[in-house]
Amino acid sequence: MKKKDTQAGVKHLLVVLTIVCFAFILLAAFKFINIGPVREGVSWLIVPLQNGVSAAGNLLGERQAERRTANELSAENKRLEEQVKALETQNLRLTEAQDRLKELEELYALDEQYFDYETVAAQVIAKEPGRWYNTFTINRGTSSGISVNMNVLCQEGLAGIVTETGRTWAKVRAVADDATNISAMLLPTGDTCIISGDLALLEEGKLRMSELRTDYNVVTGTRIVTSQISDKYLPGLLIGYVDTVEQDPNHLTKNGKIIPAVDFEHIRSVLVILHTKQAEDEDGQMQEAEEPEEKADSAADSAESASSASGSSEAATASSSSGGAETASTVSGSSAAAPAAAEGQEAPESEPLEPAVQEAAQEVQEPVAAEPQEPAAEEVPQDMQEGTETTEMQ
Repeated sequence: MKKKDTQAGVKHLLVVLTIVCFAFILLAAFKFINIGPVREGVSWLIVPLQNGVSAAGNLLGERQAERRTANELSAENKRLEEQVKALETQNLRLTEAQDRLKELEELYALDEQYFDYETVAAQVIAKEPGRWYNTFTINRGTSSGISVNMNVLCQEGLAGIVTETGRTWAKVRAVADDATNISAMLLPTGDTCIISGDLALLEEGKLRMSELRTDYNVVTGTRIVTSQISDKYLPGLLIGYVDTVEQDPNHLTKNGKIIPAVDFEHIRSVLVILHTKQAEDEDGQMQEAEEPEEKADSAADSAESASSASGSSEAATASSSSGGAETASTVSGSSAAAPAAAEGQEAPESEPLEPAVQEAAQEVQEPVAAEPQEPAAEEVPQDMQEGTETTEMQ
């Protein structure tokens, strides 16, 4: 009932308002009343409503524009973030490629520096827990020709030595490890010392040097390399540079610290020398053992050559004597044949030297020239030819 009464009241109000409106319209049309005050009163009521509606519309429009702008900015921000991530990934890849290129350049320079040795490159695939690469594993093994006690190079010099091997892996003990002791020497003096690994000292970026015997003033930066007397390390491999030197309490030797040539906190690629010090020493011993045999063989060859030359000289001398006798016989025969020709008889033709004798004379022409030869047969006077023939017959 209340609802029906309310609806009836609203209808009655609308009817009244409609009648009033039409009344004002008619009065204004026929100018029975002045509508100025009415207009002002209506304006006074309507203008604030219009201003409020306009402000609300403007506010809604601004909020909608702001919302649209926020959405656009959010999308733009998301797109830029994705672009930044892509650029960061690309930058990371470029940085890794640059680092890899630098490592390869260092390995190439290291390979060129030690070109006398055959090497193989390897990557570090594992390491012992901790900050330092004092023991690490590489991705090359016996299938690549690697064996125990082969020296490992990295960056600028000696990194360590192979201690264990598998078919496709090998373990390396670094120079910085506490168990490492290397016989080294200073360049260019050649004074020997011992380089020891010390992980505690490595916190300062240095290794320990001891038992240095030298009368020279060792300066900072002096190069230290592996020595010839080392039983596991090949000679001439760079270990590091002298940092400090102090006199031992016994005043006989010196000790100090060196800066290693390798950064044992960052090792990624290495070069493994495919030779061991033991194999090199064995090759040297074999060469030394072969030298006396080669000298004996050379002496035997020289004696045999001298004997052959002596025999050739004797044969040449005999051949020369035989050739001279035959030549004399030929000359005598020619002289004896001369009177017979003079008497109208035909003289027998002289036989030429045998080809074998001629060849022997040509082969030993030079040796025979060095030895005294019998004088060549001269022509015999006409009055002595008969006497010569008689002597030969006797």
